[in-house]
Amino acid sequence: AMTRLSRARWLEVRDEAALSRAWAEHHAILAAARLGDADEAARLLSGHIVGSRDRLVTSLANDRRGLRARGFAVVAA
Repeated sequence: AMTRLSRARWLEVRDEAALSRAWAEHHAILAAARLGDADEAARLLSGHIVGSRDRLVTSLANDRRGLRARGFAVVAA
């Protein structure tokens, strides 16, 4: 499972814009939690997870051939 998570994280932050977006989302989630705003933190976390999943699925669909060339097996769930 950890190898799969590492691969997913690598796919998610392959460029500077994606890395910046991820950091901004993480900081917003933590800021809401630190302020004690559990509802906002939960909303931001849910949006982050859904967005990450959607971007990962799109990335896999768009780059299936390139990933296979790099040794990744892309299988349907």
